[in-house]
Parts: sequence; C-alpha cells; structure tokens
Amino acid sequence: MSPFLVVGILILAGFAGGWVAKLIKLPHVTGNILGGVVVGPACLGLIGTHEQLHDLQPLSTFAMSMVAVSIGGHLSYRRIHNSLRRIISISLFEVGFSVISVVVAARLFGMDWPTTFLLGGIAASTAPATTIALIREARAKGPFVKTLISAVALNNILCILIFVMMRTFVAAYFESGETTGKIDDALILSSYHLVGAVLLGVGAGWISKLLVSRPKFHDFTTILLAIMLLDGLAAYLQLSPLLVNLFFGVYLGNSSEVAERQLTTLVPLEPILYVCFFTLAGVSLHLDAMLSVGVVALVYVGARVFGKSLGAALGGIVGKCSKRIWHNMAFALYPQSGIAIGLVVLLSNDPHIPEEIKQAVSAIILAGVTIAEIVGPFATNAALARSGEANRDRQRLVEFLAEEFIVVDLKALDKWDAIRQLVAFLMKTHRVEHISQDELYQSIVDREKDMSTAMGRGIAIPHGHIEKGPSIQGVMAICREGVEFDAPDNEPVKLIMLIVTPSDKKDMHLKVLSSLSSMVSDAAIRERLIAAISPEDAMEVIESKDARDYNYFLE
Repeated sequence: MSPFLVVGILILAGFAGGWVAKLIKLPHVTGNILGGVVVGPACLGLIGTHEQLHDLQPLSTFAMSMVAVSIGGHLSYRRIHNSLRRIISISLFEVGFSVISVVVAARLFGMDWPTTFLLGGIAASTAPATTIALIREARAKGPFVKTLISAVALNNILCILIFVMMRTFVAAYFESGETTGKIDDALILSSYHLVGAVLLGVGAGWISKLLVSRPKFHDFTTILLAIMLLDGLAAYLQLSPLLVNLFFGVYLGNSSEVAERQLTTLVPLEPILYVCFFTLAGVSLHLDAMLSVGVVALVYVGARVFGKSLGAALGGIVGKCSKRIWHNMAFALYPQSGIAIGLVVLLSNDPHIPEEIKQAVSAIILAGVTIAEIVGPFATNAALARSGEANRDRQRLVEFLAEEFIVVDLKALDKWDAIRQLVAFLMKTHRVEHISQDELYQSIVDREKDMSTAMGRGIAIPHGHIEKGPSIQGVMAICREGVEFDAPDNEPVKLIMLIVTPSDKKDMHLKVLSSLSSMVSDAAIRERLIAAISPEDAMEVIESKDARDYNYFLE
C-alpha cells in the first residue's frame, strides 16, 4: 500500500476517533489512539502489519521532535525563574521513585537483575506529546500547567541519561561478566548524550536565530528544515532526537524575541501531525504483547504509577508548592509512549545484550505503553480539570499578572530604589528590546515626579510608556515592610505594580489601570496579597474567584 494512502487512512481514522471521543466526552487523544487500534493490525488490519509500519517511523519521529521543540521552549528562564525549586524537586522525586519502585517490584516478582534495571530505566519516562495535546485540548494555563510541562521536559532528560547508564552496565555485564569497572564508561556515554544534545541543539538554535533575523529567510521554512536536519544528525551521531530538539527549543525560548517567535511558526501543522502521531501510536499498540506478558505488565504499570504518584507528591511537598499543585501532579504523569518505544528500539540494537532479555523488556514495555496510553489521558485530563486551570488559556484584561512576574518580600530604601529594582526585574522577565533599562527607569521616574502614583491604602501603580512592544507589560512587588511613596494618606506602600505601555495601547492602559486599582482596593484581596509568602501564593490570590470580576477574560 502506498505510504500516502496509509497516511490518509491514519488521518481519517484519527479524526473519526476524535469525533466519537468528543461525543462521549473522552479526551481527544484517546479517540485518536482508539481510531488507530481499529484500523491497525489488532483489529481491521487495513494498513498492514507491525513490521510494515516501520516505514512510517520518520513521521512519528518528526511529530515527537516538534513536540520536543515546543516543550523545550517552555523551559524559558523568564517563565520558570521563581518556580525552579518545585519543578526540579518534583522531577527528581518522581523520576527517582518511579525507577526504584519498578526495580523493587520487578525483583520481588522474580525477574533477573539485568531485566529489572532496564525496566527501571525506561519506567521514568512520561509522554510529552500526550501531555501537550491534553493541555491544549483543555485550553489550560497557570502555575500547575507550567510546572507540569517543565517537569515532563526534565523528566525525559533524566530518563534518557538513566537508561543510557543502565544499558551500559547491563551490556558490560554480559560482555565481560562484571560491571564494577564500567562506571566510567557509563558516565562517559551519558555525558556524550547530554553534551552532544546540548551542543547540537544550541548550535542549530543559534544558526536559526541568525537566519530568521534576515528578511529573506522565512521562519516556517527555517525551523522545519532545522528539525529535519537535527533528526538526521541525531540518528547519525547516535543521539536522541528528542533530547537534541528539546535543547533546540530551550535555546529558542531563552534567546531573542525573534528566536522565540519561531516556536509558534509550526502551529498550523500541529493538529494534523498530532492526529497522525496518536493514531499511529494506536496502530502500533501491541495488544498481543499485553496478553502474552499478562500479570508482569500489570506489575510494571502498577509499580510505575505508584512511584510517580508518591514521587510527585513528595517532590511537591519538599518543593513547598501549594497542595493544589502537588496533589494533582500525582495523577498527571501517567501517560507513556514515544520515548519509551524509542528506548526499546535503542535497546534492540545493542549486540551485547542477550536476545531473550531484549524480548522480555520489549514485551513488558510495549504492554505497559498500551495500558498507559489508554488509561493515562483520563488521569491527566482529570488532573487538569481538578487543578482549576482548564479553559484559562484565554487573554485576560491584566495579562501580565502571572507568577513569573511577581516578586515577594521586596526591600527598598525609598520609592526610587523600589522603582529601580522593579525596572530591573521587568527587563529580566520580559522582552523589552527597544529601550534600555536606564531609559525605561528615567521615563518612569519623570512620570513619578510629576505626580505620585501612590493611591493610598498601601498601593502604588507607577507606570511608563515605550514606543514599541507586543502588549502592556508589568510586574508586581510585595513589600511587607512598606516603603515611603508620597501617598495621599501618608501610609507606606506595600503593593507596587509597575506597568509599561506601548504607545499604541493607551486605550487599554486606562482599562488596565482601572482594573488593577479596583482589585487591590478590595480589602480581602489586598490583605491576602500582602501576606503571600511566594509568587505562587500571590498567584493563587489573583486567580481566586474574588478577583475574577476585576481581571476578567476578554473572550
């Protein structure tokens, strides 16, 4: 059958499955997967056998690479600088506990050490494509979603490195009968995968930024070609395409405004690529493998779910994030697909590991992926709904009031020092590229000297204007000790909101000022904000039901 016809059948089956899923209120991803199961070898067999599907692997790899670029872009320092503690803590704990849990369960079930270690190395992975697709379907946005995406990105980096080390130890054991002298080899190989991916991804990002900065190079064409070349080079250098493209996305997200804009250029392709990817995942599900390993697969899945749930919860507690985040994070990391299958393929190409070990690991992982991809989306979807962040990816009146733009416990000598600190914070967290920090500071100071922006009741909203910019930008500071601001009631200011408005957004500027002043004039909201102990805590107040009448959605 022609590959074009196969892809056409995949797309039609995926859309049909998604349509049915929507009717019965299932996740769209689940519908795509079930549509693939129907047309695949496990049911109607319209598009050949599992062996014949290897010709479509490049399509799946490209879709995964595009997801990796997108998820890497979310690891922007501007977005996660004040939430790094909880992101790192959750990632480390859930990866560590999922590996340990699977290793212990496999040994208790009687499996040999080589099989146990390989299963543990793969168990840490979480499906980034499934996570991103579910977030976009739910139109979710907020601290929980930001933490989830970042944790999944770090999860897959750690998983690949752990698997490379585990595979090196197991291969050394069967090659020479000992592993103690192979620690250096494992570390060197893991370092090669990490450093190689960083150098290749960052290098491609730097070249892409240079090209799209010139008018004759088209953004869409440049990033499309970059992902194709990175996939090919990663395969040639025996690196992970997912890891290389993830670092490519990290560079774009942390570089200039021009480079960051590239992350959105492939958005028109995403719907059809996602449908192809998840439908192909459904076609590739090995229901026969699930039946053949039976109880062993259930042990693997149960241990992995237990490890991820406990690890995410403990990581959230240690990372001092809100109960809303760590409680729901325990249910959001169950999906497992593309990267796990990729690691199985990598394992199958290792000549030093016995065939029976590779077949056993492959059967268990494929069965686990089958269960995780059918059940996992329900858990992630429920976590998004319970977090309260579903249907929030819509523009608000005061869009800049996000966790990453809030600083707590500001200490300032006077109002000029407070403004200087906030201007520096704004320059660090926003793309303000058409004016220098000193020029922006001076424009706000000049406005402040004309008339104090302190409103009384401990509130001040200093503001300035710039010639160009994508939107109104701003930051908020909580100064519990208070700072003298020439307020009309002579009270020290404890809440400072700095706003910078482009010259073509002056009408919106007045609406934003009115909304902000009304919100913080509410005594209950103001007192809770001043008492906030972290940016996340302040964000919980801003997103509470009490504040929605002031910071409303524009749609």
